[in-house]
Amino acid sequence: MGIIQRQAFLNTFINYAGVVIGFVNVVILFPLFLSQEEFGLTRLVLSLISVMAQMSSFGVHRIAIKFFPIFRKEERKNNGLFLMLFLLSISGTIIISLIYFLFKQPILHFYQDEASLFNDYYKWIPLATLGMVVFIVFESFLQALRKTVFTNFLRNIVVRVYWLVALFFYYKGYCTFYQFMLIYMLGYFFTAALCVLQLMANKELSFDVNKTYFKSRLLKPIINYGGYTIFSGLTLMLVVNVDTLMIGALLPEDKLTFVGVYAVATYIASVISVPNAALARIASPLIAHDWRAKNLKNIDEVYKKSSVLMSFAAGIIFGAIAINIDEILVLMKPEFAAAKYVVLVLGFSRLLSMTFGVNYAILVVTKFYRAETFLAIFLLVLVVVTNFIFIPIYGILGAAMGTAIAIIMFNILMFLYIKYKINLQPFTVKTLNMLLIGAFAAVVTYLLPLNIENHIVSIIAKSAIFCFLYILPVYLLKVSEDINSVIDKYLFRR
Repeated sequence: MGIIQRQAFLNTFINYAGVVIGFVNVVILFPLFLSQEEFGLTRLVLSLISVMAQMSSFGVHRIAIKFFPIFRKEERKNNGLFLMLFLLSISGTIIISLIYFLFKQPILHFYQDEASLFNDYYKWIPLATLGMVVFIVFESFLQALRKTVFTNFLRNIVVRVYWLVALFFYYKGYCTFYQFMLIYMLGYFFTAALCVLQLMANKELSFDVNKTYFKSRLLKPIINYGGYTIFSGLTLMLVVNVDTLMIGALLPEDKLTFVGVYAVATYIASVISVPNAALARIASPLIAHDWRAKNLKNIDEVYKKSSVLMSFAAGIIFGAIAINIDEILVLMKPEFAAAKYVVLVLGFSRLLSMTFGVNYAILVVTKFYRAETFLAIFLLVLVVVTNFIFIPIYGILGAAMGTAIAIIMFNILMFLYIKYKINLQPFTVKTLNMLLIGAFAAVVTYLLPLNIENHIVSIIAKSAIFCFLYILPVYLLKVSEDINSVIDKYLFRR
């Protein structure tokens, strides 16, 4: 348990450090040193690469983690699992790339006009996709070997610092914008190389093959599981990237400009979900253990506590963003003022999704993992349909509305499915109290007659007041025993 807690703490620290670096990149430096069209291009190609890589990998991430213990029968041997998944992902990349080139003209037709800059980099997308896919394969094996801190460090810190260095080179005139884009797009080859070095250092880079492991009775569940996880693995990619891609495809003008504005808004709103990943990493092994032990009482307790804790964390972050949104955007270029209501809509949807607790973790570690695939397919359809409806009418705000609807509906369906199948649900009066206290604190802080000319000082002052008005009632009313115990331990030293 000590190892789990230590890795959970380190992963949480890395996640927040990554958020800070990402915020500096996406919200401050990239929009400052690049034109809006150039910045929009960086977000567009990254979204496309991410979606193509997720499709190309054929679910190797989850397959590696789930089936590695079966293939791991000898020290530093994987009996061919690594080679099989490596070849599978490469084959997937070739297939997706062929489809990508086959539909070149229809795709470019969507991104002509103001987005014509995208045409110059079209041919490089498959190579960049290959880099991300190779990284996913190596990352998956390192995670199977429980090197989660290292892989999290690569994904959240190293690659973002790499992009920052590339931007610095361009800003200093050491490379042209075209060269900068190539360096930017091929960044995952760098992290993949670091994964290889780590595997070699641990003497785990093995391409050994044991034919006895490649029998139908073992391959069948691998193929079955992998087939289900292809679509479910796309869920997060779709929520994060499809709206960005559709903005570039559906808006009649200033495509890349609005892609850049929307990317900033999306990143600001995504900060709200950071605690979710940290809590899920801790809760998932506990839920898996209790599920095997048929201890639904413990799962129910974790489920309800996670709803309260996530509501608190999301409430603080969303509240601080909402009351300071004008000051935050004033610190940026005037064009980014259009991101205000996009941030609020996306942020509110993430706040609501966090109140559902660890419903996703419960679904994927139990025997009901197949339902996740069908829900992911539904999410795909819903995201595409809502964005097709709202983007032409409301622009980037329409994309936010469509994505928000998809996020909320996805969580409601997971909630209903878990309730129906195992009769568990996360909500108590404590969750409602947490939201009401947060709303009250935000309204009071917003209405305070604070006239501070310095925007940074204003943000700090209002955030401090809001947090005090939020945390104090939560503590005094004892809404959450876990929150009170943390405050008592680290603040009052009880």
